[in-house]
Parts: sequence; structure tokens; C-alpha cells
Amino acid sequence: LLGFLIANVMFFSGVPGFLERKRQGDLGNFNPLPYPVILANCASWIAYSLYIDDYFLFFANAPGMLVGVYFTMVGYGLSPYGGKTRDAIERWTLGLVGSLLALTLYVGLVARKESDEHKQTTIGLFCNAVLLVYYASPLTTVKEVLEKRDASSLYFPISCANFVNGASWATYGLALNDWLLFAPNAMGAALGALQMALIRAYPSEGVNRGDGGREMRQTPSTTDLLSNPTGPGLVSGGGDAAL
Repeated sequence: LLGFLIANVMFFSGVPGFLERKRQGDLGNFNPLPYPVILANCASWIAYSLYIDDYFLFFANAPGMLVGVYFTMVGYGLSPYGGKTRDAIERWTLGLVGSLLALTLYVGLVARKESDEHKQTTIGLFCNAVLLVYYASPLTTVKEVLEKRDASSLYFPISCANFVNGASWATYGLALNDWLLFAPNAMGAALGALQMALIRAYPSEGVNRGDGGREMRQTPSTTDLLSNPTGPGLVSGGGDAAL
């Protein structure tokens, strides 16, 4: 039950921020790339749950899959046409869905004469690989964060949830002596800690306005660089910029 709650806190941690971006009709600094990975991650674990007849595992990932589908579409719709963010969403989504199809082909047809243990291990390894991609997906902007000294493209609730979820499941894997469960989650916890450290070291960069408020500078990760070749623009905010 605790694993179910922590996993869904992780999947839903970015929802409030993304809903705000949807309301404003602009991605701003929000990085949408984790959501295609959430979709593929949850779909793969759902497939695994069906294979081992585990209802708990199914319902632990079903809500996350819905979140992944919805916000992949929202992120694609909000990203500027011809921009780098939209191209990245297309590549990630097609690549991950293609990988799921390849897994289905292998387990269902190519390896149909193999043992159930072999099939289960294959699906489990795939699930862990996608989980690692999910944990690392917010780090696609780390180079920009270090160059600009501005971590506004990283979202603290997601980073914190990744850390807590990874640490919890890594501890469980260690207790079971299950290294397939321990290794990816331990790495996920480390990546979450790194993201939180970057957010603390490089808080959102802003410039003062004449009315006493601040303007938040957008990073190129979610800005249409093609339509604004001179660099990222400024987004008005009534108060201090928030992650």
C-alpha cells in the first residue's frame, strides 16, 4: 500500500504545475519530457502485472498511465510548432511506443517457446530500463542549467518525489536482496537528489521590474528557439518566480 501511494505521488507531483501552464496556454519553463516516459513506464509495468496476475501492481500504475497520456498530449499541444520541445516529444513518444511494440513482439511471438521465467525476466528488465529513463528525463536540461546557472526548467516537486520513491523502493529491493529492483531505484534516488541540489544551487533567475515585481527568464528547453533566435524571452509574474 505504501509503494502504491508513493508511486502515485511521484506520477502526480508535476500535475499542479502543468495544469497551471495549461491554464495560461504556455509551457513557460516547464519540461514536458517526463510524461511520455511516464506513459511507457506505467504501460510496461501494467503489462508485467497482467503476466504475473498482480492486481495491486496494475492499479499502482493505471493512474500514472492516464497522467502520462493526458499530459503528453497537453505538452505537445502547448509546445510551439517547429520548436525543439515539440520535436523532442515526438521522438520520445514514438521511440518509447516502438520499444513497447518490440517487447510485445518478442515476448508474444519470438520467445513464445521460452520458459515463463525467461519472459518474466525480459519484461522486468524492460520495465527497469524505462524506469531509469524516467528518473533521468528531467536531466535533459542539466547542461543548460549549468551554463545559465538557472534551474527553472527543473521542477522541485517532481525531483523530490523521484528521490523519495527511488529511496523507498531501493530499500525494499535491498531487503529482498533483489538487485533488479534495488539498482534502478537507487540510481533514481541519486538522480532525484542531484536535481534537488541543482535547484538549490541555481534558483530561478529573474530580473527586477519597475513595479517591484519580477520577470522570470525562460530557459531554451521549453522555449521556441526557432521563432526567437536571439534567445529566451521574459515572462511576466506578479511576484517572485516559482519553480
